[in-house]
Amino acid sequence: MKRIPLLLLAMLATTPALAQLKPLPPPTETRPVSLPPPSKPASEASGQAADNERLRERLERPAPAGKPAARPAAKPQPAAQVPVYDHDGRRLNGMRPAGPGRVMDTRTGRYHDTVPSGDGVRIVR
Repeated sequence: MKRIPLLLLAMLATTPALAQLKPLPPPTETRPVSLPPPSKPASEASGQAADNERLRERLERPAPAGKPAARPAAKPQPAAQVPVYDHDGRRLNGMRPAGPGRVMDTRTGRYHDTVPSGDGVRIVR
């Protein structure tokens, strides 16, 4: 019997707090939307067509006789592979340089620290 009046008292105590809460906005209310800028008028679009035509003419025109045609840049050749040795001095294949003092084992994907040794580098334990 003591529980019912206690529950009623607890419910009455929370009623003023519930009255102060703001009502939820209706679910159909939308947020403001920002629209993209309007498209350019047709007069400006024809100006772009004229720009494209001028660019096409410039590209089709041969280069001036005073300047030779530009040559494409040569691709850099990869540096010669430095031999990599394990800590016992056996040569390891499949190692790629990964920076100063580092190599990557292409089979396992692991990186190893190295030190210069003879004609190549040696992996440090």
